[in-house]
Parts: sequence; structure tokens; C-alpha cells
Amino acid sequence: MTRTSKYLNQDTIAALQAFQIEKIDREITDYLDTNNKMNTYHFEYCPKCGCYHPHLIKSGFALKK
Repeated sequence: MTRTSKYLNQDTIAALQAFQIEKIDREITDYLDTNNKMNTYHFEYCPKCGCYHPHLIKSGFALKK
């Protein structure tokens, strides 16, 4: 069972070619891995401004918790 079958319905999967399903499966895997890394890794100091930030988002802005 691929990750794709968990996220797409059977009619959609049936309409796609095998290489398309494989590509979607790789992309889903990559997105989930990226999200997992983002949730578990944080910068202690901003690489852009050098200030202490517990969690960074785009362009060095700190996410306020």
C-alpha cells in the first residue's frame, strides 16, 4: 500500500498512470518528511540576524508561542 492510496480516492487512483501515482507518492512522502523535520528541529539563534529565537519561520521572523 502506498501513501497515495491513503490520501486519494480509488476513482482518482484508477484514472492515473503508474508513473503518476509513483510521483505523487514521492511528493507526499517528501512533504510529510519535511513537515516532520520542521516540527522537530529549530534554530536556537537566527542565522539571519543572530538573535535568540525559539522557533523561526520565513526570512528570520520569530514565531511567537
